[in-house]
Amino acid sequence: MQVPQRRLVHLAPLALALGVTAWLKSWEEIPRWVKYYPRDWKVPADKQLDALFNFFAEEVDLGLFTFKELTRGFAWVIERLLLFVQGVFAKGFEFYGDAMTPWLVIPPLSWVAVTGLFAILAYWASGRALAILVAVFFAYFAVFDLWENAMLTLASVFVAVLLGIAIGVALGALGYRSRVFNAILTPIYDIMQTTPIWSYLVPVLVFFGFGPLAGLLATVVFAMPPMARVTTLALQRVPANTSDFGDMAGCTRRQKMWLVMLPSARRSLLIGINQVIMLSLAAVIVASIIGAGGLGADVYRALTALRIGDAVEAGLAITLLAIALDRISQGIAMRRPVHEVESARNLIRRHPLVTLALALVVASAVLGPFVPAVKSFPDSLTISTGDVWNDVVKWLNVNHHETIGGFRDFFIIHLLKPVKLFFIRLPWPAVILVAVTLGYALGGWRLALLAGLLLTGIALSGYWKQAMISLYLATLGVLASMLIGAPIGVAAALNRRVDRVVTVIIDTLQTLPTFVYLLPVVMLFATGEFPAFVAIVMYAVLPAIRYTKHGIANIPRPIIEATDLSGATRMQKLFQVQIPLALPDILLGVNQVLMMAFGMLVITALVGTRGLEQEALTSLAKVRPGTGVVTGLGIACLVIVSDRMITAASVLSRRHLGLATAAPAMA
Repeated sequence: MQVPQRRLVHLAPLALALGVTAWLKSWEEIPRWVKYYPRDWKVPADKQLDALFNFFAEEVDLGLFTFKELTRGFAWVIERLLLFVQGVFAKGFEFYGDAMTPWLVIPPLSWVAVTGLFAILAYWASGRALAILVAVFFAYFAVFDLWENAMLTLASVFVAVLLGIAIGVALGALGYRSRVFNAILTPIYDIMQTTPIWSYLVPVLVFFGFGPLAGLLATVVFAMPPMARVTTLALQRVPANTSDFGDMAGCTRRQKMWLVMLPSARRSLLIGINQVIMLSLAAVIVASIIGAGGLGADVYRALTALRIGDAVEAGLAITLLAIALDRISQGIAMRRPVHEVESARNLIRRHPLVTLALALVVASAVLGPFVPAVKSFPDSLTISTGDVWNDVVKWLNVNHHETIGGFRDFFIIHLLKPVKLFFIRLPWPAVILVAVTLGYALGGWRLALLAGLLLTGIALSGYWKQAMISLYLATLGVLASMLIGAPIGVAAALNRRVDRVVTVIIDTLQTLPTFVYLLPVVMLFATGEFPAFVAIVMYAVLPAIRYTKHGIANIPRPIIEATDLSGATRMQKLFQVQIPLALPDILLGVNQVLMMAFGMLVITALVGTRGLEQEALTSLAKVRPGTGVVTGLGIACLVIVSDRMITAASVLSRRHLGLATAAPAMA
């Protein structure tokens, strides 16, 4: 990509910064205030926020009730819904009179009923193959004695998705109706989607207490923004004649929204629901730290105790639950609605699957008291592979300790440590100057101002060193992901057999919650920054493959034919035509890789990283909401600056190649 000549002058400050750095002969000669941000210059925003949160939680009186009572009242309402869903799937219901003994006990749905219901739903959504797959997945929960915790996780995800959809659709509809409202919400969504969930957990813990409800509310806040974005974009893409039809039919504003616009955007909205489900599942393990329970608690407890076998079993259960819900929601999104004319057929024939589901629930409820195996899976038939996985870890440590340790140490000594020292030793004013200059060169004064303000904010917070540690891990993860993923994407674009295999693998891996990627690296490399780096690469390599493949595969056919007619070899065509023309899409892939790298970076705090993500996790243990918010916003600032830079570079490359500007992504 060639920078326009009129923009070369914008790179002068960059050249100046590099020249000054080169002029300084050694690190020791740099003034201390340049090397290290002075403590006296720190703005104590974290302590001020701590005081503010404590003030709201303990002292604010709204008259009829205090702020704390207001939040507890709101929590009580949401908790009733959560307890009801947990009762249906896992705990049942008990009704007490004056005595301590319940006068009525209603058991939860049996494992046979739940498995059958989800298999029927999968059959309706996508057919027999998915129904069998979902039934096998749910049978895994029962066979490995994970049923109750799996159902608790399912209940939490169900309520989180329900609340996320309701709030997201409402905000998305408001954003569609008002450009001003949408302009205000868009940067808020950016911050919410880039702020680590640790930063949500601490304030929620202060206002709503410790327990499953706090984890649920943090999950809703974390998973809701994609639904709001998708709703606004989906409504904006509804054809104008559809909106005009609502006006001609005499609909009120509310009727037009709920009866015309939202049904017309149904498929896009269902894709948004799929994203909410995936993000909710990604948050269940993190939320378990503050008492959310379920499979996440199993994984977290097993991993902290280094019981790798138990962690693998529970992690695999989360993976299977994620795949099942993902495939079902995708099937519903792609399913074409069938409109049937009312006939003389009875209700049972018109709705056979609903009838079958009701019959299954009733039959399991009747047989449960008489056939215990129907009510709950027999304990004598449960199995566990925990000891097997633990033995595998021991065998690896005994027989291949030197090989694995040597591989890890080589990368730490020759890659991670030098790059980390380089980032830490970068003078903070030079980093800000380079970012401002690059932003001005790519996107003009607005991007330069944004980069300068956000990076200066990190410096003022006093967490500059931690920010550089986070940035170094994310940067290395992005570079490694592109070096691995881009060649695979090229191979998939040029070979159909490779494409079929790669597509299946990507579609499967993209449904895995982030925490699951930590399990194999902890098994092999224990804890530290190297396993964190490996997990980041494993998670972030997927969009590198997908976007590279998409960019090369979607080059206009006439250009490829003209290249072939010119007599170019395959390598010439690839490196001189296909890759340059695919560069805008590849840059968009880099953007997605970056977002996913930071998303995994947040989770790697659990295995011993030392950046902003670790500070956010520590704030949770010490219940310091101000620190959690400030460090979370620091990560958000890094993500936003990097995202805007890469997006601007992609737009510039499209303009220089004479290509149309890419359509905005759905989320």
